[in-house]
This record gives sequence, structure tokens and C-alpha cells, in this order.
Amino acid sequence: MPPRAALPASLLPCLLGLALLLGLPSSRAQGTPPAVSQDRAGDVKRCLQLRRDAPPVAVALAESLLREPDLSVEDEVKTLSCLGIAAGLAGDRTRAVEAGEMMERRVQEHPGLPSAFRARAFSQAGSIFHGAGQIHRAEAAYLRVQDLAAALPADDAALFQATTLSNIGLIHADYLDSPEVADGYHRKALTIAATVKLEDPLILHNHALNLVRLGRTDEAQAVIDAGEAAARRKQAQSVVERLQAERAGLWIAQGRLAQARHVLDAVIAAQQASADAPGLAGSLAKRSTLQRLSGDSTGALATAQRAWSHVDGTPQPQKQREVLRAWMAAHAALGQADEAMAVGARLHALEMQTLKEQRLELLADLQARSESAAAQRELETLRHQAQIGRLKEEKSTLLRRAGAGLMLLLVLGGVGFGLLQRRRNRQLRKVSATDPLTGLRNRRAATEALKAMSLQRPGAGTRHVLFLVDIDHFKQVNDGFGHHAGDQVLTALASRLRDIGRVDDVIARWGGEEFLMACADLTEAQACTVASRVHEALCEVHEVAPQQRWPLTVSLGFAPFPFFDNAAGGWDYALRMADRALYAAKDRRNAWAGLWGRALPAGVTPQQLLDAPEDAVRSGAIGLVASYAVERLPQVPATRAA
Repeated sequence: MPPRAALPASLLPCLLGLALLLGLPSSRAQGTPPAVSQDRAGDVKRCLQLRRDAPPVAVALAESLLREPDLSVEDEVKTLSCLGIAAGLAGDRTRAVEAGEMMERRVQEHPGLPSAFRARAFSQAGSIFHGAGQIHRAEAAYLRVQDLAAALPADDAALFQATTLSNIGLIHADYLDSPEVADGYHRKALTIAATVKLEDPLILHNHALNLVRLGRTDEAQAVIDAGEAAARRKQAQSVVERLQAERAGLWIAQGRLAQARHVLDAVIAAQQASADAPGLAGSLAKRSTLQRLSGDSTGALATAQRAWSHVDGTPQPQKQREVLRAWMAAHAALGQADEAMAVGARLHALEMQTLKEQRLELLADLQARSESAAAQRELETLRHQAQIGRLKEEKSTLLRRAGAGLMLLLVLGGVGFGLLQRRRNRQLRKVSATDPLTGLRNRRAATEALKAMSLQRPGAGTRHVLFLVDIDHFKQVNDGFGHHAGDQVLTALASRLRDIGRVDDVIARWGGEEFLMACADLTEAQACTVASRVHEALCEVHEVAPQQRWPLTVSLGFAPFPFFDNAAGGWDYALRMADRALYAAKDRRNAWAGLWGRALPAGVTPQQLLDAPEDAVRSGAIGLVASYAVERLPQVPATRAA
């Protein structure tokens, strides 16, 4: 299937402006476009109804309407909005952008149009640019909306504000890889929407997807349920299907594979029928993960490659990342380390290409603004010359202004280049902080992240927790099957850790076959739950060679920081205590254990307990918890150095 440009990963940027314009529901439509009837308003309304569920039909109808000689300005703007959205969905990004540009021109040519109509038109133009990946132009349109909305009644202004905030949240999530920042915008949008009793399933959908990226599964599930109910009331079937796919993704992460498979099969069939390419790509990526976890790694690879065909070459950064990660995991599960690294390189190239496009767009805008300013300055100079009539002063003024203009261009160019260089340097630092085999943080980068986490005060009743994971009998894999097989196991384990970790967790390859994960704000009971979940998720059978399978088990140890509530102690102290807990788990194998400081005894230093924690465990000053019956720490010669 050829590449198709379509909606961003979070559906369209919110279409609230269009809904306000005509109050239209989303509906399924089939067939060919009818001839334009005498009911012009009805034809425009039908075009808007078809724009999402039957884009080719809507494009044909919009083109037919635009050829009518007596189309009013309002109907022309609405039709261009329909054309821009539908053309983007149909894969014609150029035609979509042209429609958005024409909308802006027509509104600017008719300043007498009502302010509310003008605001809705710019909101729709921003949505079209957003869907085509022209983020800088979308931001400019959204700013125009905010300016126009400021002069509207409070309720109308709140509607536009909710839409704009949600759209800005999408930009942060899709193009700036900042889901934490996006979360704040989505919550503000929902709060404002509630004040005017606005029920918009698209805002709920975008908020739910962002919560999934942040790893807040319980919140995401609740928002998915609310969004699906709202979408059904609004007859927005494409939103229903995408939310159902996200729910299936949560079930996959929870191990509920049979339920997820049933839902995904139905969603994929519906999205194929409606030509929802981005939604279909995301659903196929989830099916690939499901197949891989079910043992069908070959099928998972084929499904991931099929998913990529729906988003390759389109402005879909979040969906592309999701598909590439599923693709890379499938190669890793098949033991194809080189192919997995190649897909990882493509993922990195995608990030760089997104950065490049944004920078080029910004520089082009700077150039256009500079040329416009230069033209304005030249006109003012000519007028001044006509007034004073002196050639010498005229030349002098031109030279001064030209010099100032050149200096301004140089300064702007330098600033733009500096920003680009800073971003590239950050990208290089990111590469240098990554373990080349697994793609996780390396030990140096993890150390810096742990230092930063230590500066964050834990929430009430919680502490930060450091987990150490060590593969049992890993030497048998390297000795029995070769280091290539060992690399496959390490890559698969790293991918699994990344899948089950939260977005703000520190996950790293600590060295050899040992991995580290640090989670913020956990109680002791939650730390035990995380340890159990991580242990269960990582223990699985791997095919390390043709017809040769190896049961992977791991041992895990954890400790909190600060280790005691009533004494100082950073991450390095917790690391050494987690190491002692790991020794306890390794003594049994295929187990987890944790040490949790209750209260530092009077007259005892933390270092004394570190050297000999057994007495503190017996006295209850340190709690010892494990996945098996354990009452004491095993004797070891010495702890490993942090």
C-alpha cells in the first residue's frame, strides 16, 4: 500500500471549531458523491458529515461545490474546511495545505465576517496545518484564534480556549515528545470545557492517549471509558474504535491477551473499512505486540511491517514511534539483532527528521518576515526621499537601513543556527548516554538520572525505590549457544523492561547481564507489587537457537532511598542495600527480595548497618521482604561496590 498522509496520531487536532460551526455528528457514509443540488446549505453540511468517514467522497463533493460561481463566502470557507480535512485523510497533503491557505486568505479578505465565524475558520485552518505536519503554521493559526476569542462572550471564548489548549497539548505530545507538559494542557482543556458543559470525545480521546504514554493505566482506563461513552453519544465511530484499541493495548500490558485479541480483530476490520490509516497502524502495532507475547514472533514481524506501510512518509510521529518499537521488538524476539538495530536506527532518524522539518519551517518563516520587513523599510525610505529631495541624504539613509537589515538577518540567522545546534548537541548527548546493544540508558546516564531523582522529595508516605535485576545462569547461554544468543536475550529483556516501565522510571543496563530500574514515589507494598510484576514479566522461554529454547529466569533485589525516614541516605546507599537483597534472591534463584529501612536505631550509623545488616533485620530496624519464605540474609564475603 502506498504511503498516505492522514490525521496525527491522536486523530485530528480537535475539530471543535467545525462542530461549533454546524453542530455536526460523525457518521459512516458510502457511495459516490451526488450532483450538487439546489440545496446549497444541505450540500455543504453533507460534505462536512463525510469529511472523516468517507474522505474521497467528501473531496469530490467539495471540489464540485467550489466550482459553483455564486457560493457565499461563509459556505466557501466551510467547504474549504471540509476539503482540507478530507484531502489530508485521503493522502493529498498538498491539496489540504492549499485549502487551509485559501481559508485564511478568504477570511482576511472579508474583515466584516462575524468574529466567532473568523475564529472558527482559523481554528479549522490550524487543524488542517496540524494534520499536514506544518506545526509552526498551525501554532500561528491557533494564536489568531486566541486573539479573536478574547473579544467574544465568555462562554464562546471558553469553547475556543478548550480547543486550543487541547491542540497545543497534541503538539507537545506528537512533535516535542513532552507528554508530561501535554498532560497539563489536556487537563486545563477538560476543566474549561466542563465550565460550559461541553462534551467533546476528541479532547477525552487525546487525554486518554497521553495518559497511556505516561504509564498512568488506571487513569487512562477511566478516561477511555468516559471518552467512548461520549463518542457513542456523538456518533463519532472512529473515536470509539481508537479508544477501544487503546483499551486493548492496556489489556495486553496486563496479560489479558484473549480479551485484547477479540477487541483488536473487530477494531482492525472496522478501521480497514473506514480507511482510518493512522488508527489502523496503531491497532496493528498492538496486534504485533500481542502476537509476539503469544509466541508468534514471525507473525508479529509481518504485522509490524504491515502497520508501517500505513504511516510511512506521513506526519505521524507518535504512531510511527509505536510501530517502529513493535517492529524492533519482533526482530529481537526472532533473534535478529542486526535487523532490530537497523529499525532502531530508523527510529533515531525519524526523530532527527522531525527536528529538521521543524527548524526549516521556522527558518522559512523568519526569512519571509525579514523580507517583508525589508520591503516595508524600503517604502518608508522612498517616501522620506521624496519629502526631503536630497540624494546624498537619501543614499546615506538607504545604506544605514540596509546595514541594519543585514545585521538583523545575521542575528536572526545566528539565533536560528544556535538553537538548531543546541538541539543537535542534545541529540548527540542522548546517543552517548545510550547502551548500544539494548538502547537503554548506560551506567553513566543512569547515574545522572538517579542523582536528579534523589533531589526530588518523595510524596507523603512514599519513597523512591531502586531495583536491581540479574539474569540467572546467563553464562550458560554464552557458553552453550554463543554470545550472539546472549545478545538476543539481553535485547529482549531490555525491550520487556521498557514496555512495563512508566515513562518517568529510570531504566538502564547497569553492566553485563544486570539491569537497573528506579521508580519514584512508592510505598513498601507498591514496591513489592512492582518487584513481583517485573519478575513475572521477565521470566519467559527464549528460542536462543533453531529448535533450542532456554527458560530465562531472573533474580531481583530492591531498596528505597532515602533508606530510612529518619536519616539521610542517597541512591548510592540504596544501591548497596539493593545489592544485598539481590544476593538473597540469587541464593535461591528465580526470586525477588527487598530491604526496607524502618527506623535507624539510636547510636547506630547507616554505614554500620550497611556493613552488617543481619542484626538490624532480626531486630526489625530493617524489613526483609521476598517472594519466598525468608527470615535471614545469607552470609556473603562482602557487598559489591556501588
